[in-house]
Amino acid sequence: MEGKNILVINGLLHGHFTGTVEVVKQLVSLGYNVTCYVLDSFAERISKVGAKLEILKLDLSDFQQKYPEAPKIAINPYRFQKAYDAIFTLFQNDKTKYDYLLVDSFFEYSEMNKIFKFPLSKIITIYTAFCLTDQQVIDYGKGIPFMLKPVSDKYNLNLQDYIRFHYTNPNKNNKIIFTSKFFHLRGDTVDETFHFVGPSIEEREIDPNFNFKKEENKKLIYISLGTLHNQNKAFYLLCIEAFKNSEKYQVIMSIGSMNDIALLGEIPPNFSVFHYVPQHQVLKMADFFITHGGLNSTQEALFNNIPLIVLPQKFDQFDNAKRVEELGAGIAIDKSKLSVETLQKSINDIESNREKYLDGIKKIVESFEEARSHREEIFKKLFA
Repeated sequence: MEGKNILVINGLLHGHFTGTVEVVKQLVSLGYNVTCYVLDSFAERISKVGAKLEILKLDLSDFQQKYPEAPKIAINPYRFQKAYDAIFTLFQNDKTKYDYLLVDSFFEYSEMNKIFKFPLSKIITIYTAFCLTDQQVIDYGKGIPFMLKPVSDKYNLNLQDYIRFHYTNPNKNNKIIFTSKFFHLRGDTVDETFHFVGPSIEEREIDPNFNFKKEENKKLIYISLGTLHNQNKAFYLLCIEAFKNSEKYQVIMSIGSMNDIALLGEIPPNFSVFHYVPQHQVLKMADFFITHGGLNSTQEALFNNIPLIVLPQKFDQFDNAKRVEELGAGIAIDKSKLSVETLQKSINDIESNREKYLDGIKKIVESFEEARSHREEIFKKLFA
């Protein structure tokens, strides 16, 4: 492995990037020379693990000016347009001869490789979500090819819907998947190109400015819809109505930077509402987690032995919710059927049957730990 050079491209979306940090750290510790193309906002986290950095400089201001009211997720196709251009520019000026490409599953590497020209056997895809789905994804990527057309035209490519590409990629390339075969949807149907390495556990610093104190005689409910699908005032008001002034529960509610806390009205004394919380700190205190069901959040909660109430919003979250409920680690709720009563009933059910849910969580976590134990073996095989 001495002298092997690995190019890592997975530094655009927070949820996708997070799992990569520990993998890069492990590859560096095994003696590989790792270069990461990342956004400046992620650079510090990668620099701490010993990789070489190339910064992707993306100017998205013209999109924000044109569509100031667009939901946060709407900017992502435009982000990818700018990122492809920045990546190709960096690569064409990069003098390093790379042996392997480790790339996020949202990047259409089959088109990118018209420029990169890696042997397909030297391209490994990073999957930060399940590789399979039971959901209909045909409509998720509407508008993405249009947004990618300028960069397709510039480089004579045919970039398409990256969400569908993630699930329907026909190439039998090797895949690194941040979960266990046991937890993965239809794990018994996968082939030898699926390499399950378990969730990544990044060492995160304690935020000294987050000084929430949990009361000894109360259980803590943590509520978050993640970083992308959190513009949902009605949901936050419903949570307040369900648990306000409770003598049993404290509530931490993280609503994201795009929401105005003042618009939620008077905040009950047992609620603490934030735009952002250091989730790794909150999960060490929480007794329940009401979540959108993103894979990173789901697996982090399971590692902390917290039963989940999953309200999937988009994409793979429906599959994650399904597996959580099937394996007895929590309750999945259809967002169209969400009410004060369903929230209260779900919390009461978990509280009354906590040992049952903890047993389900234990089996999943054991599978995570088993998958993680094979990481070095898998990496040495893939990057031989």
